[in-house]
Amino acid sequence: MSEDPLRLRTLHGVEYQLRLRQQFHLVPEGRAWRVTTDAYQYRLDNVGGQELASWHWHPGTGNPHPHLHVPGGPAGGSTHLPTGRVSIESVIRVLLTDLGVQPARDHVSDFHDVLNASEGPFIESRRWHAWRRPQANGPK
Repeated sequence: MSEDPLRLRTLHGVEYQLRLRQQFHLVPEGRAWRVTTDAYQYRLDNVGGQELASWHWHPGTGNPHPHLHVPGGPAGGSTHLPTGRVSIESVIRVLLTDLGVQPARDHVSDFHDVLNASEGPFIESRRWHAWRRPQANGPK
């Protein structure tokens, strides 16, 4: 995770910290390139640095499925709540629409359009959305 979190403030003065980490690589595709995500960790903390929620996908280490941790929830922070793939844009959308974080001044009226335009290519080009268990003796 980043040493310096992004500090966010809601309209009501609540402060959050956001840490984003994503591993990816480039894949040649004809005359263009495609970005492929290899792993991600998005973490939302309170201003004191306590984890509120984190979205993970880190195949090859620990739980290989996309999942969510909610330390203060009834299941506890070590529980891996299943999710599909989570884009950075969807995390930002939750912050802006559900938690009341203030958008940048330049995007107060159009942040939905900006997020949709940015997330669109990810949705259209993703190779999978939710983890599927390989079939016995089938493709992996």
